[in-house]
Amino acid sequence: MEADYYRRKIYDSPLFDFSVKPLADTLAEWPRALVLDITNRCNAKCSWCPQPQLEDVGAMKMPLYRKIIDDYAVRGGVIRFGTFGEPLMDKTFAEKVRYLKNYPSIQKVEVVTNAFFLNEKIVPTLIENKVDVEISLDELEKETFEEIKKMSYDVVRANILEFLKLNDRAAEPVHVNFRVKSSLSRQNTAAHELFRELTAHRCTIELTPIDEDSITSWAGRFDKMAFYEDHMKSSAIVKNHNPKEFNKTNTAPCNQLWKWMVVYWDGSVVLCCVDMFSSTILGNLNDNTIEEIWTGPVLTQLRQKMIQRKRFEIPICQDCDLHLGWHYLKTCYKSDGSLSHHLNFIS
Repeated sequence: MEADYYRRKIYDSPLFDFSVKPLADTLAEWPRALVLDITNRCNAKCSWCPQPQLEDVGAMKMPLYRKIIDDYAVRGGVIRFGTFGEPLMDKTFAEKVRYLKNYPSIQKVEVVTNAFFLNEKIVPTLIENKVDVEISLDELEKETFEEIKKMSYDVVRANILEFLKLNDRAAEPVHVNFRVKSSLSRQNTAAHELFRELTAHRCTIELTPIDEDSITSWAGRFDKMAFYEDHMKSSAIVKNHNPKEFNKTNTAPCNQLWKWMVVYWDGSVVLCCVDMFSSTILGNLNDNTIEEIWTGPVLTQLRQKMIQRKRFEIPICQDCDLHLGWHYLKTCYKSDGSLSHHLNFIS
């Protein structure tokens, strides 16, 4: 953590902006990844997520979806399903996935899910259509899991283990990654029976213990310190070289404005994957093309503010602790704007 802190301090300084600008200019021509929030509904009610506060909920209708995909496929890139809701709750999810097969320009497809609906009905669709799966598993202990996420641990566990078995046996297994935010220490998590079961299969695991401040404030929408006091019975979260604390003060241009385009279920394009409440709308794909929004005046002006290191003039960015400097673009994309071959997931 300490080494990463100082590395970021150096690479996010203005001294290195010149090394990122050419790639950023290339990425500003077209979104190499499209994040589709095909529904912002979610069956989980995670204690650290403000999604239950949403009032305008729905699912993307097929005509709009087809319009977006037809437009995106002109140049193509990565499609990622899910960011503010649970995409497998969309009743037309399988149809939406199959529609992508019409376009060879769609290079990669991903879905992020809480695994509650990752059952025998949908798993064949994912594997047959090469949809890589990222699972927000979080807590490993049943009691804590159900307290935090308000859904059945047994259903999620059974779905995950069956999916991993089927994927292991597949002729062309999909990539699987687990995000685990745990109240347990790293050592106790690694020793946990479920963790050991996961590692026996073809997958990767991102482990971020809660006491290392892995919870986000959702740009000030969530009081995570109150959560730590209540859930962890302590506010003794790691502060020295804390990446979240650095994120809140970092003035480097944020990678989100070049990394991908985030599309809300109603077709509106929002600033980034933190903008759950659509506070900064760049345009709407019901009326505009992807290129018109991506290269248009609204986003261009916001990028200029970032480049000038005026991040805090953008309201949603003022309290964001997920801010990552644009040098992270180099971990996702090569100099010509193509996806890095070593990358299993664009997240």
